[in-house]
Amino acid sequence: MSFISIFLISFGLIFTAELGDKTQLMVFTLALRYGGKPVLAGAFLAFALLSGSAAIIGKGLGSLLDQDLITRISAWVFIAFGLYMLFRKGEEEEKEEAKPSARTGFLTAFSLIAISEMGDKTQIATLLLSVKYQSFLSVFLGSLAALSAATLLGVLIAGRLHKFIPAKYISPISGALFILLGLGTLVFA
Repeated sequence: MSFISIFLISFGLIFTAELGDKTQLMVFTLALRYGGKPVLAGAFLAFALLSGSAAIIGKGLGSLLDQDLITRISAWVFIAFGLYMLFRKGEEEEKEEAKPSARTGFLTAFSLIAISEMGDKTQIATLLLSVKYQSFLSVFLGSLAALSAATLLGVLIAGRLHKFIPAKYISPISGALFILLGLGTLVFA
């Protein structure tokens, strides 16, 4: 198969799998809080790391990771982050709706996505595509492009909604969404 064919297969499969995924909801929520650019940058770096490792290592990575443990860790990280966002209200009122730093948004997006996507269906799909087609570069680039496109979609939607949601409600809404996402992950995983 050609480079372009493998790239398009990888892109289509990963993009479809990522739509509506917990990561897209997480990116949406983070973009409401921190803005789109730092979240996109953090997500891109996390996806590059995870897609690259999956495409390079192939089958071996899947056997090294305990999927249940990774799922539980990511769920508790979501819950902890949600609780933090809900209970830091006093700090926010003192700052009069000061916008969080881009660095914080970048680091938060990178760490949450890196943890939650490790062993996720899109990383496993990237791994399996790499094993099947034996083409690191086309699978890696297709997967990274798909994950980036899905992330961009979530950030764009958040950017539009941000205009209609008052700043004082963003942290409580985001916190509640993260807690629900974490609880849902624990219950349904």
